Amino acid sequence: LLYSHPSPIEPLNRLTEELFPRNSPNGSKALPSTKLWIKREDSNSGLAFGGNKIRKLEYVIPDAVSSGATTLVTTGGLQSNHMRQVAAAAARYGLKTRLLPNDRVEPVAPEYHKLGNIQITSLLSATHSPHDSEVNKVMKACSDDGEVPYWIPSGASTHPLGGLGYARFAFEILSQERELNTYFDTIILPCASGSTLGGMIAGFKLLEKTNEPPTGPNRKARKLFGIDAHADTPGESEVRVLGIAKNTAIKIGLSESDVQEKDVVIDERWNAGKYGFVDDQTQAEIKLLARLEGILTDPVYTGKALTGVIGKARLGEFEESQNVLFVHTGGVPALSAYPDVR
Repeated sequence: LLYSHPSPIEPLNRLTEELFPRNSPNGSKALPSTKLWIKREDSNSGLAFGGNKIRKLEYVIPDAVSSGATTLVTTGGLQSNHMRQVAAAAARYGLKTRLLPNDRVEPVAPEYHKLGNIQITSLLSATHSPHDSEVNKVMKACSDDGEVPYWIPSGASTHPLGGLGYARFAFEILSQERELNTYFDTIILPCASGSTLGGMIAGFKLLEKTNEPPTGPNRKARKLFGIDAHADTPGESEVRVLGIAKNTAIKIGLSESDVQEKDVVIDERWNAGKYGFVDDQTQAEIKLLARLEGILTDPVYTGKALTGVIGKARLGEFEESQNVLFVHTGGVPALSAYPDVR
């Protein structure tokens, strides 16, 4: 499902200059003490625009196929990136897809119900069940029709294998660090259903145990930050991510105790107060990155994480960071469902 090569890591030179201007004593420009980078998980696959769910499905889809499944059943928001990527993976494997959308976003433009991921999943020949359909009833209907259904929870996050893709991701980062001769002491990503961050936490814990610890005068302990995009009840995301991280840790040979509550850090300051809602600040930062770097982010996940990166930079919260890696998890196809973001 993924490309055979790692998703690219690129420096964000112009955004770095915008947020971390530095001048030497003689008035000439000096290098900023903090440098921003981006990991392009939006370019990790040729399947329907890729994204972080493709990396999770690398483990989930083979399990579905080995179980004899003929139909993948999953759920998500109306503009779910996860449902798009499941439908694309199903097409690659010759499976059917039954989608169970739920609509958490109000108010919306008319385009929200027609364009973006909805248009793409229709092109991928996925079947859309009525909003808020009951999972058990849909699974039974599939079975009654002679299909073998396979259930994938939202974001594949609470699936037993949902965290493995991003546990392996940690080792991809290590390989790229060696190629770039760079160490990313701070990694920031969107956090919603939780297994991208949860898998990463477990993967980097394993990395610590199986590789030499970072050395050198500027090598600090690596920090992982999730920027909340769900706007759940405070603390709810942390509990979910911790459970996923512990489950993933066990599956990759660690003990549950290797992952601690303190390892889960989720910043809720930039979620705009509601899932799928775009506030003025998020819209401004989406446009800033586009203007400075030519890179697009989406209003629901990566745009909010980007707002967190920029917000933390402006508040001076990266003073101890040398290389900050922003993980772009995809989602740009949803932009057309938000026509006012421009």
